[in-house]
Amino acid sequence: MSWLAVAKKDFSDAIRSRLMLAVAVIFVAFTGGGIALGSAFGIESGAVVVLILQVLLSGMSIFIPLIAIGIAYQSIAGERESGSLKLLLSLPNSRLDVVIGKFLGRLGVLSVAVVIGFVSMLLATAITFEGDIQADVILTFMLAVLLLTIVFVSIAVSVSAFSDSTFSAAIGGFGLFVVFQFAWGGLVFLARYVVNGFETPAFGAQAPEWAQVLFVVNPMTGWQQATAWLLRRVSEDQSTQQQAADAFYLEPWFGFVVLAFWIVVPLVVGYLRFDSVDL
Repeated sequence: MSWLAVAKKDFSDAIRSRLMLAVAVIFVAFTGGGIALGSAFGIESGAVVVLILQVLLSGMSIFIPLIAIGIAYQSIAGERESGSLKLLLSLPNSRLDVVIGKFLGRLGVLSVAVVIGFVSMLLATAITFEGDIQADVILTFMLAVLLLTIVFVSIAVSVSAFSDSTFSAAIGGFGLFVVFQFAWGGLVFLARYVVNGFETPAFGAQAPEWAQVLFVVNPMTGWQQATAWLLRRVSEDQSTQQQAADAFYLEPWFGFVVLAFWIVVPLVVGYLRFDSVDL
């Protein structure tokens, strides 16, 4: 077997458990249902699409990480806990095959569900409204959501590779979600407090450059930057010149660098840890 065989098996197991179907139904209800609801209230197609995407922008930043972690945190730790991981490694598969295969398998499950949800939004818009359905905007936002999906599946699989039980994998995965979503800014402020000699920085004082960098490397901040860059490519005011940021890491395109970091590094670190432990 190989990483591809591991990924295929993982993906087929998820389909048999109807996990992908359940996630897809949630997406369809949210996207396609939102279009239908907007039509019932007589809102024009463009306004409905913009409204739903505005809601999705905040909602997906919570929904996608939670679903990704929920789907992937058991990927390796669950098999290790049950003992089936030794069988998987005896087929033969290398530990690298397992990490990559589990990552691709769980990513495939969630990605298909995301695509189904946004395709349903396109279909509902085309059926319900006449004229411009803003397909480019919808598909661009779908791409942004898929990027966030890749990031958190990578993080969850890495945490799973670190853990010897599903409980510890769940604590680690959902704990990181809380840090990224709610506690990151507080941790950066705490670091400033320590560096400032255990004194609170002056109110309104500009954060030092290193603190700005720490804030930006949060995957959620990176996703917001990358999404802003993508949506600007298809927005109606493309001709509007964007004001240059004070530093390159504050530019929207830098969000893709941050996302790439959180896709690659967790997998590498997770594999190195997984490769060094006794099962």
